[in-house]
Amino acid sequence: MTTPGPVSTPSFTDRIASLADTLPQPDLFAVLGVGAITILGLILAVFLLRWVLNGSTVLHRKAAMRAMKSDTTPGNKILVATVSGGSGMKLRRAALEAIENFLPEFNFGSPFYLGACPVRIEATDFALSRGDHERLTSAFAESGADLIVWGEARGAADGNVLCFSTPAMLADKTSNGFFAMKLEGATSEWGEQHFRAIAYVAGRRLRPSLGRPSDFRAERLFSIIHSMETLLNDGDMLAGEAGQQLEDDFAAGALHIGDQLKNYDWVNKAVDLRSKALETMKPGEDLLRWSRAKIDLGRAMCLQCEQKFDSAKLQDAMTHIREGVDATRAGPQMALADTGFQALQKAENMLANRRRFSIRWQG
Repeated sequence: MTTPGPVSTPSFTDRIASLADTLPQPDLFAVLGVGAITILGLILAVFLLRWVLNGSTVLHRKAAMRAMKSDTTPGNKILVATVSGGSGMKLRRAALEAIENFLPEFNFGSPFYLGACPVRIEATDFALSRGDHERLTSAFAESGADLIVWGEARGAADGNVLCFSTPAMLADKTSNGFFAMKLEGATSEWGEQHFRAIAYVAGRRLRPSLGRPSDFRAERLFSIIHSMETLLNDGDMLAGEAGQQLEDDFAAGALHIGDQLKNYDWVNKAVDLRSKALETMKPGEDLLRWSRAKIDLGRAMCLQCEQKFDSAKLQDAMTHIREGVDATRAGPQMALADTGFQALQKAENMLANRRRFSIRWQG
């Protein structure tokens, strides 16, 4: 029987050497270290680049706003803000080109200041967020702008959206604070009418009185109404509320020109347009617009009877006017006005009775 010999125990030095053999080689540590440093450097570079870009955007925005506010050019100041989306830059350039070249057709040729500035506001179809409302308020104050335009290029399926706001619209608690218009098609395929449509919407926001043609002389209004007519003749260039406003403005303007200049061609245009519009209108959808269309049609038909008297047509005209007036009386605004008038009359009667009593008492 063989007696087992003594078992040798590895020394501490041997253990350390064995452990070292199992560890990665020193050159691998070097590679990993260089990689970590490179990644960290890239991350820092990205953050630094973002910080520089944000800083330059802020400086650009402040400089652009300061330049606009200090400019002494007479007329309105228009600021085109950021237009988001994949084709946002193209849509922004299109908006600038449209306003620069075609706004004079809708503002009586008045001079204006046009500038661009990186102010980011969400292009919404509904209402402004609190943050966007504050950004717009600040932008109006810093730039002295009369109109700010922004938007979003949403792609071929959803089209393009441009939003327009003025200080008065933003302060109006009953409105969304802005007006949105939609335009279909790629900006590279747009023609003159697309640019004219943008200019009309911008001009209408700057001059809401364009919806009240009677505020202007017919001769002065003629060129604007002619530009509106070219848009209407292009079919569905403007849709939704923008299209309705264009139709209403043109019909009212044509009626005003025809009445003031006794030009019955324009009167006939107003009759045709209002007649076609009323075929699709319903009083319950927009009572005020329906009433205005009825009254405009009745007035235009009365003017036609001045040129060539027709008893039946005159009776129809009177019916249209009467229905339009009755509808406005039934509306909530007129009901509120009637309540106010009654209260005012009551107060005036009370004051008059008080004065009579005072005179009698003194006597």
